[in-house]
Amino acid sequence: MALLGDFTLDRSDDPLDPHRGWRLGARAEPTYLVGRSLSLPYLKLVAQGSYYLSVDKNARTVLAARVRAGEILGGTIPEVPASRRFYAGGGGSVRGYAYQAVGPRLSDNTPQGGLSLLETSLELRQKLTRRWGVVAFVDAGAVGAGRFPSGGDLSAGAGVGVRYDLGFGPFRADVAVPLNKRTGDSAFQVYISIGQSF
Repeated sequence: MALLGDFTLDRSDDPLDPHRGWRLGARAEPTYLVGRSLSLPYLKLVAQGSYYLSVDKNARTVLAARVRAGEILGGTIPEVPASRRFYAGGGGSVRGYAYQAVGPRLSDNTPQGGLSLLETSLELRQKLTRRWGVVAFVDAGAVGAGRFPSGGDLSAGAGVGVRYDLGFGPFRADVAVPLNKRTGDSAFQVYISIGQSF
């Protein structure tokens, strides 16, 4: 049995391509697992904030920053099901890594997931023409098996991207490389989507 509480406050100027303002979000998921040999109550908490700063009055140059943190209280690994743990890596997380590839892994290189999460991103967004723009970014994140990720859990990626304004939002294409490449990680990752990464 699980419940969900979600809170979002958006003070940015555009949902898909923000130039100014900030956003805050928080989520709480109290859960009670009941099985033949297990009775486990736990609480999953996630919070995220992002900030957008226009360097010039026409918003041609924008600095964007994001921080996301999470923790699972009351459970351990492997008590908390794999599908409910924290994962990181991918286009909306830590670019340079495959989906869910950041964090602890099992002996066969499968992501294990964790009980704690910390992610951060920094982007410089530059408009070139009315439609075209470019982006440079650095992402970092950690998934920990304990209550807090450690420095040894940290993975970082960096890259560049292009943006094309579709009128309702930007088309996004990013290329990123892992700065902490491990066995099984590709030399680079490509991400394509609609809207800014955050």
